[in-house]
Amino acid sequence: MNFSNLMPLLHTAELSLAEKGISSAKVILTGFVVVFAVLILLILIINLYSFIVSKALNNDKNKKKQKIVETKNTSPVPKPVTSKIPAQKVDDGVSEEVVAVISAAVASMYGYSEKAKIKSIKKSSGGRSAWANAGVLENTRPF
Repeated sequence: MNFSNLMPLLHTAELSLAEKGISSAKVILTGFVVVFAVLILLILIINLYSFIVSKALNNDKNKKKQKIVETKNTSPVPKPVTSKIPAQKVDDGVSEEVVAVISAAVASMYGYSEKAKIKSIKKSSGGRSAWANAGVLENTRPF
């Protein structure tokens, strides 16, 4: 194949230094305009999305507040709950309030069945707290 007949076309297509500079400036300017236009568009989309989400959250909060106000106005006085869990004896200086809280936690986890029974409640022997033990285990675990 003979490329000699294409050589005159290539020589006439060469640009001067000034024309190359103008062409390069056009490409760079177009790139900047496109990039900044897309960034501004993204900013507008994100702001619109955050506006929509905040409106939805405010509507949900307002609905919950209305329900709370309605239930406060229309709800009768609740009856006191009688527990089916027998009273526990207090060991080692644990107050009755602590026993009541532990009993309520067990009742909420397992229900009022005979399967869950609290046999005794004692103060811990001291030593490390559960958080301290978790920290020691986390920091001494092998890789």
